Amino acid sequence: MRGNNHFGTVKVRNIQAVEEVLREFGVDVETLLTKVDLEPDLFANRETVIGYASFGRLISECVVATGCEDFGLRVGMRESAGAIGLAGFAAINSPTVRDALQTLVAALRLSDTGGVARLEVRDVIAVISWSVAVPGVEAIDQISDGAIAVACNLVRELCGQSWNPIEVCLARPRPKDARLFSTFFRAPIRFDAEESSMIFPSSQLDLHVDGRDADLHEVLAPLLERAITESQRSFSADVSSVLRSQVSNGPLTPARAAQALGMSARSFTRRLAEETTNFQDLAQQIKFETAQALLRRDKGIAEIALILGYSDPTAFARAFKTWSGKTPTRWRIDQRRSGTER
Repeated sequence: MRGNNHFGTVKVRNIQAVEEVLREFGVDVETLLTKVDLEPDLFANRETVIGYASFGRLISECVVATGCEDFGLRVGMRESAGAIGLAGFAAINSPTVRDALQTLVAALRLSDTGGVARLEVRDVIAVISWSVAVPGVEAIDQISDGAIAVACNLVRELCGQSWNPIEVCLARPRPKDARLFSTFFRAPIRFDAEESSMIFPSSQLDLHVDGRDADLHEVLAPLLERAITESQRSFSADVSSVLRSQVSNGPLTPARAAQALGMSARSFTRRLAEETTNFQDLAQQIKFETAQALLRRDKGIAEIALILGYSDPTAFARAFKTWSGKTPTRWRIDQRRSGTER
C-alpha cells in the first residue's frame, strides 16, 4: 500500500456485484449511494476508485437495507476472474495454479490498495488469506466474506467447478442462517477465526490450469508486469479518478472528493501538498478533459456549460479559452478539420 498506511482504495470493478445484489432485493441503489455520500452513478464506471472508509460505509448500509447477514458472501459469489481485469485474465491463463495465485496476490494492488492477500504453503496444505489493512473500516466481516468467496470462485476457474477447499475460516460471528455459506463453499466452515482464509491441499498448487490459453498468457504476462511496476499510483491520480466520476453530478469541491475517499479535508489537502499539487489544478484539468470529450460528441455549448457547473455559456467559454487558447467553437472546428485531413 502506498504512502500513508491508514489510506486505501478499491476500484468499482472489484465490487460491481454490489449493485446486482441490491437490485435483487429491490433496493433503490441510487438512493442508498446518496445516503452514504457516494455518487448515485458510482457503478457506471468500473475504473472509479473509492476510499476504504466509504467502501465500508456502503457495505454496512447494504446489510441494513437488505437485512442480509450474508450480504458480503452474496457479492463475492457473483465475482469472477474477469471482474478483476488484467490480473484475473492473466491468472486463469497461467501454467499452474501456483503461478495463477501468485499472480493474483502480486497484482491485487492494481485495483485494491486497502486489502492484503497472502498465499502460504504449510507442509501439505496451502492457505489463501485476506484481510483489511485499513483501520476503522466498517463491515470488515462482510468485506472479508466477499473476498474469500471471490478466492473460491477463482480457484474453481483454475481447477474446475467441482473443486472444493478442505476448510474455510471466517473472521466473523456465525450468522443466524449459515446455509448459504455451506452451499457455496461446499466445505466445513469455522466462524470466529483469527483471519479469513481458505485451506486446500498444497499438492494442488502444481496442477495445470484447466483450459488455459498459453498464447493469450504470453501476451498478457508482460502487460501485467508493466502494470504492476507502474502501480505506485500517486494520490493525485486517485483524486483525479474520483473527480471524473463527480464532474457531471454537481460542483467539484475538496470536501466532496475527500468524502468519496473516506478522508478528512485536512488529510486530503496535506496528501495533495505532499505531491506538490493542489485541488484546483486537478479540478480544472478534469473539467478540460470532460469539455473536450463533450465537444467531440457534438454537445451544445450551453449544455456543456450546464454539465460542468458554469453559470452561463460565456463563463464556460472564457474558462475553455484559458485552458486551450481557443474558444470551444474554434477548438471543435479545428478538431473536425484535423480529423478530415487525416
